[in-house]
Amino acid sequence: MFFMAEFFSHIAFAQMLMCIILLFPLRKQNSSIPLYILLMLCGAGYLLSALFSEIEAGTALWWFGRIGGNALPGVFWLVSLSVFGDHIVLKRWQYIVASLTLLVPLSASLIQIIFSVTLKDYEGLYGLITYGALLLELVLISHALIISIKHWRGDLVQERRYIRGGVIALSSLYIILVMILEQLLKIDWPLLDVISSFLLAALVTGVNFFLFQLRESSLFQVVGQTPAVIKPISPESKGSQELTKIIESMESDKLYQQDGMTISGLAKHLAIHEYKLRNLINGELNYRNFNDFLNFYRIKEVTESLVSPTYSHLPVLTLALESGFRSLSSFNKGFKNTHGITPIEYRKKNLSD
Repeated sequence: MFFMAEFFSHIAFAQMLMCIILLFPLRKQNSSIPLYILLMLCGAGYLLSALFSEIEAGTALWWFGRIGGNALPGVFWLVSLSVFGDHIVLKRWQYIVASLTLLVPLSASLIQIIFSVTLKDYEGLYGLITYGALLLELVLISHALIISIKHWRGDLVQERRYIRGGVIALSSLYIILVMILEQLLKIDWPLLDVISSFLLAALVTGVNFFLFQLRESSLFQVVGQTPAVIKPISPESKGSQELTKIIESMESDKLYQQDGMTISGLAKHLAIHEYKLRNLINGELNYRNFNDFLNFYRIKEVTESLVSPTYSHLPVLTLALESGFRSLSSFNKGFKNTHGITPIEYRKKNLSD
């Protein structure tokens, strides 16, 4: 059992190193790539402490494993928000929260080393640090999985959908095995090490396969490579029949106004297989997310209404809801990303002109 666990751990470790080496030259192309490299470094550190359990405490290798293992849940959360949460810009408080998974146990280790004390002698403090840190890690990782599930349906990049599915399934199993069974329940079962190391190796190998064997843009969108919102081609461009039907369903039928419109609903309406519809919107119209595709037409409609004296008496909220937006905040964010100013500022500027 030990040799099998060690074998899978070595595979996972090698995959992490390969990922770091291949992604390092691309680190300036996207803000998510350095975070992903950091995630692989943390994973490598965590595996080192498992592969070389005889490492002497206090050595550089020991600290690398300690820091990597503790920082892993927080960095995983940041990567999930950055990569799988569409258009999420990480804020300072999120970095601070993520760093707590490292700072809390690291501070406890430093206190024990500096003052030559054992925290286990202080049961209340030891329980607060141990179980508090474990609870924080579970909350962050659970939130990361929720983010992945929430945006999975509208993702138009097929490879990234596969990665999301793998992350959701394998990460959930891995979290249950490692964090709950090993850390919380202290279950020492030889087969558990084999299963957890196999899941980790399968997860990293699968992500690397879709990341490098198919397209490097599957997971990371290169800055300047694909605009978040672009103008679709018109029916006059003589695209495919299916593509013309997609555009007409938006421009003529205005399906984007329907509440809760999903890509499966659009596929049924157009009698096009959902897989093919994803490929057309992603490959031909260059959208990576279905909501971005819908929001282009929604913002276009509201923009035209804002500059029309006919609709000058209607509140911005009414125009946003009628166009298909579910909330004013999401509309304001999308509108400002498109025009650089708020809807109210845009209306005042153009109506006064």
